[in-house]
Order: sequence, then structure tokens, then C-alpha cells
Amino acid sequence: MPWCPKCKNEYYEGIKVCADCGCELVDSLEELENAEKEEELREKIEIAEQLAAEEFGEVLENDETSEEEAEKRPVVKWERDVYKSYAEKASDNRSSAYTLLGVGLIGLVIDVLCFCDVIHLPLGESSRFMILGVMGAMFLLFLVMGAVSLKNAGKYAKKAESEKELTEEVEKWFVEHVTAEKVDEGLFSEEEKDFSEEQKYFKRYEKIKGLISERFLNLEEGYVNHFIDEHYQDIFS
Repeated sequence: MPWCPKCKNEYYEGIKVCADCGCELVDSLEELENAEKEEELREKIEIAEQLAAEEFGEVLENDETSEEEAEKRPVVKWERDVYKSYAEKASDNRSSAYTLLGVGLIGLVIDVLCFCDVIHLPLGESSRFMILGVMGAMFLLFLVMGAVSLKNAGKYAKKAESEKELTEEVEKWFVEHVTAEKVDEGLFSEEEKDFSEEQKYFKRYEKIKGLISERFLNLEEGYVNHFIDEHYQDIFS
């Protein structure tokens, strides 16, 4: 069933746009969770950029640096893909599957007991059947979604094995061919050689990214960024 990523409302099949806010609907709870995480990340980046801009504005007010020197300053970029490994995706889907299956199964058992009047509900006969029918359908939906999540977990687990082999191959090549000397070779001008490690980071990062992408074609950008984040300190510590 489609869901609205903003209002969290569930719609019938065939509806593409939320009637309340106009957002495009997503097909599953997993997509909804991913959309929420992306939105949370965007908000954090916006806050960080705003704080950086305010701080930079205060510096400019008291900055007596010449325009020529200012142009030599490196530009800081905030753009960075968020990467989640297939092993993490498998774990997340497996956890969601167990939760949905557990809630759906327990809820369905309770619903059947209420329907058989083993558990008595103080409701009228007609309203009792209607409520129990709706609850039963909801718990069945939980079971279906749990089964889908469990299937996705298995799919991601298989991809995680291939990703692990790839990572081992990239790490082996990285240790043998990527050194601090090779990365810094011809990278900085005479003025830039006196920059701090934080200022040099971005140029080094892009060169390492280029070296990896040149050796291993068609890697996901998020995967490459994550790999560099994990291993940058190994060569510049």
C-alpha cells in the first residue's frame, strides 16, 4: 500500500499523490523510513551550513586579508552521499521483519480469540465484527510486510557477500598503491604546502577518490566516499 512520506497517511493502490500535502507517495514502509532519514540528514546539513555561514560572516567582518590571499583559500564543500552497506541493509530489514511478523502474529491470535469470544470485548455485535475485521486485516498486512522485509533481508545478505569480497580487494590494492607521498605528489602549490591538515584534506580526498575510481570502475559514489572516510587516517595519521 502506498504511504505519504510527509503526513504518514496510508492510501489505496492506484493513488500517486497525497491529498493533504501534495507529496508523491512511496510504495513501502522501507521507502518511507529512507525518506525520513534523508530528510533528517538534509535538515542537519542545512543547520550546519547555516552555522558555518554565520561564523564565516563574523570572520569576514574582522578579516583584513587581501582579495588575492582570499582567493587562495580552499573552498569547503558540504556535499556527501550517505552510504549504507548491504550488510547494514540486511540487518535493518531482518530486524523490521521480525518485529512486523511478531506483532502481526500475536495480534492475529488475539483477534481470533476476541472473534471467538474467548476474550470478551464490551462492544455491540455488529461493531465488534467490524472492528475485529479491520484489526485482522491490519495484522495480516503486518505479516505480509514482514515477509517482504525478510525476503529483502535475504537478498541484501547475498549482495553483502559480494560487497565484502569487493571491499577486501579494494583494501588490498589501497594498502599497496595509495600512500601519503603518492597522494601529495604534485597536488599542492608552494603556498598551499603551508596549509593545515584540515585545509589539505579536501584536495587529498578528491585525488584519492580519483585513484580508486580509475582502478575500480563503476563503483557507487557513496561506497567510495564511505571507503575513503574509513581509511583516510590510515595514510594521514
